[in-house]
Amino acid sequence: MSEDRAGASPSRRGGRRLRDLGLIGLAGLLTFAAFPTAWAPEVTLHWLIWFSHVPLLWVLRDKAPKAAFRWGWLCGVIIISGGYYWIASLLHTFGHLPWSVSALGMLLHSLQLGLMWGLWAWLCNRVVNTTRLGIEWVAPAAMVAVELVMPRIFPAAMGNSQYAWPIVMQVADVFGVAAVTFLVYRVNAVLYLVLRAKVEGRRQPVRALLVTAAMLGATLIYGAVRMHQTDAAMAAAPKLQVGVVEGDVGIFEREPKERRRNHLLIQQRLSAQLEAEGAELIVWSESSYRAGLLPHGAKKLPRSDRPLPVDADQDLREHATYEERNAPQRAFRTPLLFGGTSGERATEPRWEGDGLIRPYNTAFLLDKDGNVSGSYDKNYLLVMGEYVPFAKQLPILYKWIPASGSLEAGTELKVIETDIWPDKGGPLRFGVMICYEGLLPGFVRPLGAQRPHVLFNLTNDDWFGVTAERWLHLILTIPRAIEHRVPLVRSTLTGVSYFVDANGRIIKHTSPTEPETLMWSVPLMQSQTVFQVIGDAFSYACLLWMLALYALGRWRRRR
Repeated sequence: MSEDRAGASPSRRGGRRLRDLGLIGLAGLLTFAAFPTAWAPEVTLHWLIWFSHVPLLWVLRDKAPKAAFRWGWLCGVIIISGGYYWIASLLHTFGHLPWSVSALGMLLHSLQLGLMWGLWAWLCNRVVNTTRLGIEWVAPAAMVAVELVMPRIFPAAMGNSQYAWPIVMQVADVFGVAAVTFLVYRVNAVLYLVLRAKVEGRRQPVRALLVTAAMLGATLIYGAVRMHQTDAAMAAAPKLQVGVVEGDVGIFEREPKERRRNHLLIQQRLSAQLEAEGAELIVWSESSYRAGLLPHGAKKLPRSDRPLPVDADQDLREHATYEERNAPQRAFRTPLLFGGTSGERATEPRWEGDGLIRPYNTAFLLDKDGNVSGSYDKNYLLVMGEYVPFAKQLPILYKWIPASGSLEAGTELKVIETDIWPDKGGPLRFGVMICYEGLLPGFVRPLGAQRPHVLFNLTNDDWFGVTAERWLHLILTIPRAIEHRVPLVRSTLTGVSYFVDANGRIIKHTSPTEPETLMWSVPLMQSQTVFQVIGDAFSYACLLWMLALYALGRWRRRR
């Protein structure tokens, strides 16, 4: 990377600019296509990421720092727009905003997150040109550092793209997904160096090639060994027959009134089928129970043996009681883990115009008799979706954004410990993550340190429609299974539900749209990993390294 060449004719500069625009567009396309995309969200093109940044690095090779930032930013905007196009639909459908405003909101999001690549390109330029450290070292460390510090609503790392290549993902139990990001950018940088050497008639970067091959080889060997060890541990572990219900009952804004009344019955009917197939635990999603507020801190919830009707109207004709119609467990007795909204009465409102009920996004675990064996309140609420920042100080914000939620955050991150199944070798410990929490490795790490046997992610992706988001959300949660070496069960209200083993392999998954069930004998694991101890230490090391090199470069330039 060096300064822009001066003295070129206007036509030549125009030709170079068009060439650079084409290369930037190609880099952006290859990068977001490595993740679930709009045109084929279930198709795996993860291998594209390994050379997606070669065109970008080629453009940056002769740019000044400010120009490198602009070109990197443009590439980032293309990447984010292709990956998060569905934000416009979200804002239009559930934010009730005009399409023009929704599109502007998506563009602003792309401009903000695109800064990741602008900052990365600028940092690479400055460090390489002032320290003469090779781009094969700077590019990967700089991206890991940028991924660590950049605030994001949807924290996707470039390493997440490799979910479909589990053997390379196994290093996540030591260094987290950041190690995969580092390796991806290292390979991109070396391929760029090979291409540049060939075009410019230089000597090939043999040392960089050998070091990269050694890194990739060590990663694959480690992955193979760890997967073999984990497979053996899963085979020897006691099993719990878990059934997942995906009712695809949808969000109220997207459902006809007649179907809304049957939401609970749809899920109960599927649960009864799973019970007949031998399920020992049935899992519903976040927001799966919508028959009203559940009492926060309840010790028991109603259950009913009344047969399931054809529809809700039949219950009314036959004079079923309120408790019979609204009991979570009806016509089945299998223990149930499900999500709903719970409420507790407060002595005073949180702000002017607020009620006296504190609502929580809660997961309940019921035994066969409806007793509450454990519960968990979502700690990490989604901004603008479940709460509005500063609304307690400025309550008028809820008038301006009426579609936003006003939930109260839970105060304790804890596993649910239960002795419902005494034949499984003692009390079982369930780590429950509700929706967005499953995307956050730093948030889940204290939960994993409590040694859960299984991780559960209860979520609802209908907010985003039938888009690539349903698959993107899926792949961003998979590394939690590897980081903590326990199986992960994901249940969605609508979207893609799955079972993932402790090696991060998808065992079974549903389609994005139809009511379905899944069942798997889930190995009950308890593991302690290096990642649980050191967390994001690798990412922080890359950040400190880049800051030190930048400071060294500035000192050298001043001298």
